[in-house]
Amino acid sequence: MMNSSLIIAWVLTLRVHLLSRFSLALAAVGGLLFIVLTFFSYSNLYTQLNSDIHGRIQFLSEVYHNHGLERLTDIVARQGYSDDSADVLYFLEFKFADTSALAPAVVYRETATGPIQFLWQGLGSNTDNDHKMLAETKALNPGLMLTVGRFYQKEFDTINYLIGNVALVIAVFWLGAMVITSVATHRALMGTHRISKELRAIMGQNLARRLQPETVTPYLKDLVDVGNEMLEHVALSLQGVRSVSDNIAHDLRTPLTRLRNKLTQLKPQVPREYESTIDELLSDCDDLLGSFNALLRISMLEAGSQIRGDAKKVSLRVVLQDVVDMYEPVAHDAGVLLDFQAEYVDQINGETDLLGQMFANIIDNAIKFTASGGLIQIRLERFGPEQLSVSIADSGIGIPQAERKQVFRRFYRGEPSRSEHKGHGLGLSLVQAIAFYHRANVELKDNNPGLRVEVYFPLAI
Repeated sequence: MMNSSLIIAWVLTLRVHLLSRFSLALAAVGGLLFIVLTFFSYSNLYTQLNSDIHGRIQFLSEVYHNHGLERLTDIVARQGYSDDSADVLYFLEFKFADTSALAPAVVYRETATGPIQFLWQGLGSNTDNDHKMLAETKALNPGLMLTVGRFYQKEFDTINYLIGNVALVIAVFWLGAMVITSVATHRALMGTHRISKELRAIMGQNLARRLQPETVTPYLKDLVDVGNEMLEHVALSLQGVRSVSDNIAHDLRTPLTRLRNKLTQLKPQVPREYESTIDELLSDCDDLLGSFNALLRISMLEAGSQIRGDAKKVSLRVVLQDVVDMYEPVAHDAGVLLDFQAEYVDQINGETDLLGQMFANIIDNAIKFTASGGLIQIRLERFGPEQLSVSIADSGIGIPQAERKQVFRRFYRGEPSRSEHKGHGLGLSLVQAIAFYHRANVELKDNNPGLRVEVYFPLAI
């Protein structure tokens, strides 16, 4: 079954293309070509008919003036039996005389005298008794009128047939061009869609990955190369920043540990009024050591490889139960209820201490940011045929949508309402690092109210 994101990308590709300037421009050019061809064809027919009629009028006028009326009537009478007698009408009108015998008995409608009116009347309705004809009348003398008419229905029908076929060809060409260009545009845009999707996955999960140029079309390989260079630059920059922070943490952890040990040894020797000060210094040392240890743990997990398929099997149900039992007294003191429900699901490949630390950080945050009387729901269930889902939902203040990607950054402190609580800003960074090590995905969602943290573990690696 096609992925929904691919279907959306396909629909957006077609919509962007069909409404693009190219399709509109191509349709405009086709329509203009049709109009020009139509006008040229009918104008050419009008010119030919007008020239033919005018030539016949000129010839018969010369016959009359050079040879007289008898010769003129003889030629007009013989024209009734010529090959073009069905298409040409000759009419001599003598004043005060009946001349109906000199012309065929036919009902006709004379057209107007311009190409535009000629086209308009030609496109009008046609009946058996309505013959389209172009005619011209000339006075040979004050008592004699000569009219020559030219029927053009057959020529008009032929042009209409050709014009209709041209319109059909233009429409088919436009439709074919749209289909071909839609497919080509779709392939190009789907390539960019695939690249953007891979970039998001790399930036969100593993900066060590790179785009694969073999999976894209040739004209997108340059984009892939530039993207890989950018990722390399970002990875080197982050590695430099992390190495500096890791070196600082590593170098300071040893003297800080010595300082804490000396404070512990000094505590029994100081006056009683200074013991509270020693306790505060020890607490600060513990906080700093916790930050340094978490920082080094995150770096170790991010720099190392992910868990292997032959790793030890772990029951998430047991790990979660142990963490819930450990934090129930803390939640009770904060006036928060922990509601834990778990299905009997398969075990996964994992490390118990890392998973326990990940769930402990999530539940600890949920308790901190949930007011007294609140509820924290912890659920373990199967998610599809190949995944397990752990959901930890609280009724606290939540995290705004705009900050949800940033909270996984090291030392990130959110809005003031969250910054008031004690912490070093590494909890969710450690959660993501542990999830990455276990090939799991962490998602933050609204709980209305509160925050819902969902972790998806693969059943098989």
